Amino acid sequence: MDPETGETLWRIVRPSKAQAESREAFTTPVPGTLDGKPQLLVVGGDALTGHDLQTGQELWRWGAWNPRRIGHWRLVPSPVVGGGVVLACGPKGSPIYAIKPNKAGLLDNSAIAWTSEEVAKEVSSDVPTPAYYDGDFFVLNDLRKHLSRVDPATGKIEWTIRTPGKKKYEASPLAADGKIYLISHGGEAAVFDAATGKTLHEVVMDDPTNREVVRASIVAAHGHLFIRTTRHLYCIGP
Repeated sequence: MDPETGETLWRIVRPSKAQAESREAFTTPVPGTLDGKPQLLVVGGDALTGHDLQTGQELWRWGAWNPRRIGHWRLVPSPVVGGGVVLACGPKGSPIYAIKPNKAGLLDNSAIAWTSEEVAKEVSSDVPTPAYYDGDFFVLNDLRKHLSRVDPATGKIEWTIRTPGKKKYEASPLAADGKIYLISHGGEAAVFDAATGKTLHEVVMDDPTNREVVRASIVAAHGHLFIRTTRHLYCIGP
């Protein structure tokens, strides 16, 4: 879409063989560069695809995590590009997949650089989108309450820690200023050293009631942190 006029520049219908809820995705299309080629990455409907930015044409497609077409595998985490691979997270405790597109069109499993099932089963994400920072991925496992730093080339875990407190963490991790920032459903914000995983700070920012939860990720902009809880927006700065 042209931002100045709202004109539709191109529109592509993205086919899917997914069934029922598996056709749904809460993911965000993400621009990235692979082998020097800028493209748009989309995950949803049992498939990960790369698209030409100028035309929308589908350049390649991979999707082998749901061969039985299970109908309740909706996708929430967006794709992440880093270290020459695209990270795609299977749903509901499934592995994550590092995909390196090796040709055009429909890709087979030779495009898989590694999966977390092979190297570390605790590396998974049902809801949070992983971060890419300082040459590594940071994967928040919301179901098993782990945060892990992962080598994009091999999937090897550099470190892994349990998330603090009893509440679930579904907001995507923020990586900035040598730190990883998380916030839980209960508004418990935690800061970790990106190099070591050491906990640097914890603070409660909210006290939700009934079924209220905090899901908004912490955002860094203009030298400040912005934290949205159930009732307030906080700006944290010098």
